[in-house]
Amino acid sequence: MVSVINEYLTYTENCFDKYMKMIFDTNYNKKLVEPFIDTYISIRYSDYLDESNKKLSLLKKISKGLDLTCEHVVSENTDDAKLVESIRIFIGYVYYLDQLYLLESQKKIISTIASERKKLLGISDAKFETELGNEVRNDIKKRKEFLENFESSTFSVELNEFDTNKYLVSLKDDITFPDLYSDVAIERTREKDVINEDYTQIKLLQVSSIVINNFLSCDFEKTYYVDLPKSFFDKKTKLNRLIKTIDSVYIQDKIILVVTYACFKRYKTYV
Repeated sequence: MVSVINEYLTYTENCFDKYMKMIFDTNYNKKLVEPFIDTYISIRYSDYLDESNKKLSLLKKISKGLDLTCEHVVSENTDDAKLVESIRIFIGYVYYLDQLYLLESQKKIISTIASERKKLLGISDAKFETELGNEVRNDIKKRKEFLENFESSTFSVELNEFDTNKYLVSLKDDITFPDLYSDVAIERTREKDVINEDYTQIKLLQVSSIVINNFLSCDFEKTYYVDLPKSFFDKKTKLNRLIKTIDSVYIQDKIILVVTYACFKRYKTYV
């Protein structure tokens, strides 16, 4: 298994890199563009710049982070200072393209990018605005489809808030059992190790998708608690695959794995 959010962000980074290639055409320089994309992603999906700027809005944090990156990249590439400053201007627009819906405001931003491209870079292309709009539209569709893949008509997570912005995650299913099975027998089946382990995997995948949607809505406060069955600790390979699902600096403090005290005592070193 791969980290859901890392997979999502890798695709998002590639999208932004593609937009910058389209904007700068033959002037595109990956070495100069990469630091800006890295800075944007790190702040946009963590809401963090540093402690001294904690009270700033997310947009101001991103702007300040990009300014600092610009200063650093210029200092190391003085001959390309003008190009770097242009990259700083255009990378500032990606925040408005980094959505799951193509809004009217995004169309205006794409028009602004086309105008700025002609003004700052001297590049005029009648098809550019349409082509960039089509790319953004297709990328939004693919990102939505990626997140929707974790939704299911059979399984759905249930979130029980036990403290402010803290949720205990459970999984509901819509599996129909033959009438000859009693409710007790059905519940015992669900509690079997293999079934419980599979349910945990589904919960982590679906909650990861929820966290990404929270980030896109600029909600960084919610934390989700998922019970981790002790049976995993006798299946280290399977447990490691499970952990990779949420192995990301962006999500590690948003999804909390919960073990019983008895499990902790028995597997203390591994926990």
